[in-house]
Amino acid sequence: MSNSRFTTASPAAVATIPACHEPEVSFVIVAYGTGPILIDTIKSLADSLGHVDAEVIVVDNPHARHPDRSSTELQLFTSGVHVIRPNRNLGFGGGCELGALHARGVVLAFVNPDITVSPGWLTPLLATLDADRSVSIVAPLLLNPDGTVQEAGQWLYSNGQTAPRTNPIDRHDPIAIDYSSAACWMMRRDEHERLGGFDPAFHPAYFEDVDLALRARSLGGSCVVHGGASVIHYQGSGTPDVAKPATAQRDILLATWPSIRWQQPADRSR
Repeated sequence: MSNSRFTTASPAAVATIPACHEPEVSFVIVAYGTGPILIDTIKSLADSLGHVDAEVIVVDNPHARHPDRSSTELQLFTSGVHVIRPNRNLGFGGGCELGALHARGVVLAFVNPDITVSPGWLTPLLATLDADRSVSIVAPLLLNPDGTVQEAGQWLYSNGQTAPRTNPIDRHDPIAIDYSSAACWMMRRDEHERLGGFDPAFHPAYFEDVDLALRARSLGGSCVVHGGASVIHYQGSGTPDVAKPATAQRDILLATWPSIRWQQPADRSR
């Protein structure tokens, strides 16, 4: 698969990512016909870095109806962002993996193009990965734009369905969960490689994050949410025309992990 790569260099950038030779964190963002909200995401990341050396990699999947939207806006309004343009739509998981291949950071942070963050959000997440090698994936709270909790991790049920946890959690300590939406999560690079990354079988999207969290658990790791970190998720704003429903992907999950049927609780809401 061929792809083109460029580094944005707008003379009047809204968002600027400082150049660094050895980033601690590589932010990987997968775009798919994404509009201006992507610029807001990158700007919030740039404003939140503090003393953390980081890079931002955008994998701009081609979109039939919006072939140049993401890349054009990135060139106009950002500086120091590495953009990769594959010649076909790799989906979410495939886009994340292409970004990870180009990343240089010790920590990989997969962030949706409809997330905005605030200063200080990185500290508890990075500290969690530093403190406990058994943590494979750490995620923040996902908040709705009105500040209410959208997700404090997710429940996984025996029929393969999922539902967000919205109950309050401690702000000081991470809690283990079934999985967290990969809209925003972090992993050490070596752990990502140990687990094998996102499975392309779930193309174009959905349930690849459940699969990777289950793989982590099966290999002695865990997925946790830290209540001391939160981000705003404008859910669905960054990826127009993603195919729904996800029945086929759920069937793949159940075929890959048949133990879900007896290890996970029943979905009492159905």
